[in-house]
Amino acid sequence: MDIKLALLENIQKVDDELQAMFKEQGVNKIDLGAFGDVFYREFVDYLNNGGKRIRSFLVTTAFDAVGGNPADGNIIRASLAIELLHNGSLLHDDVIDKDETRRGKPSYHVIFRNLYKEKKSNSPIKAQDFGEAISIFAGDLCFPFAIESIIQSGFPAEYSIKALHAFSEAFRDVIDGVIIETGDTILSESTEKDYEKMVYLKTGALIRKAVEIGAILGKGTESQTNALIGYCVGIGKAFQIQDDILGIFGDVEKLGKPVGGDIRENKQTILRIFAMKNATPKQRKCLTKLMGKENISEDELKDVKNIYRETGALESSKNLVKKSTDEAIASLETAEPPFIEEAKMKLVALSNYLESRSK
Repeated sequence: MDIKLALLENIQKVDDELQAMFKEQGVNKIDLGAFGDVFYREFVDYLNNGGKRIRSFLVTTAFDAVGGNPADGNIIRASLAIELLHNGSLLHDDVIDKDETRRGKPSYHVIFRNLYKEKKSNSPIKAQDFGEAISIFAGDLCFPFAIESIIQSGFPAEYSIKALHAFSEAFRDVIDGVIIETGDTILSESTEKDYEKMVYLKTGALIRKAVEIGAILGKGTESQTNALIGYCVGIGKAFQIQDDILGIFGDVEKLGKPVGGDIRENKQTILRIFAMKNATPKQRKCLTKLMGKENISEDELKDVKNIYRETGALESSKNLVKKSTDEAIASLETAEPPFIEEAKMKLVALSNYLESRSK
C-alpha cells in the first residue's frame, strides 16, 4: 500500500472540492471592497495550502471501510467539514502561539501584519493587533463553511444531522483541549494523565470525529464505529507525541516552522513530563529556568535536547509512539462485520506513516 500516493490523490480531490464549494457559494460574490478581495484571496490560498489532509482522508476511508455507498452523497464534500475545522483552529493557534510561519509560508496574521505596515506607518503593536484580528476572522469563517459542507453533501437528512452532531462535539472537544493546554502553561508541572487528556481532546477529537462522521454517513455498525474510534485514539496519541518530538528535534526545512516553540511557550509536552520526572536536581533546575524563555538561544535549546536524551525522555516518547500505533492497528481487527480489506489496509499504512513522519 503506497500511502503517500493515496494521500496525494486525496489532497487533489479535497482541493478540487474546496474550489467547487467556493465557486458554488461565491466567496467573493458580496462586494466587500478592495480589502475584502485581498482577505478572501489570502483565505482561499491558505486553505489550498492545506497540508496532508489526513482528517479528510480519515472521513473518506472510514466511509469506504464500512461499505458506504457513494450514491448516497458526496463524501469528499462532507469530509471538508473536519478539514475546515482543523484549519480554522490552526489560524487561531498561530495567533495564540505567535507562530510566524505555517507550512513553509508566512502565517496568516503575519501576512496582514505586513500589509498593515506597508499601508500605514503606525506602531508595530497596532500592526500586530491588526494581523491577529484578521487571522481570527479567517479562523471563524472556516466554521460556517464546515457546517455547510455537510449540509451540501447530499446525504439523507437523518445521517447528515448525526454527522453534524459529531462535528459539533469535535468543535467543543478541540476548544476544551486548547483550554487545558493553555492553562498548563502557567502550571509548574503536569502528569502523563493530564497530557493524555489534553491530547484526547485537542489532537484526538478531530481524528476521532473524522472516522465517526465517515462511519455515520457510510451506515456503519456500532462495532465498526467503535473500532474506528479506538484506532483514532491510538493514532491521535502517536501523532501528538511525534509532533512533540519533531517540535524540538525536527528539521526546520522539513517542518516549515521553527523548532523549540513548545519550550518558548512553556507547553507541557510528553518530553518535558518524562524529563522532569527523571531529571537530576541540576537538570530539573535547568529545565525550569529555560521553559517559557521567549528569547531562548540555540545553545540553550541544545541543553534542553541533551537533557531530554540523558533522562530517557526522548526514548520513552518514541516507545510510546510505537505502542500507541500498535494499539491503533489492533483496534481495527475488532470490527463486526470486518472492514473492507482495501480500506483497512489504508488505515494500517497511515498509522505506520504517521509513526515515522519527519514533518
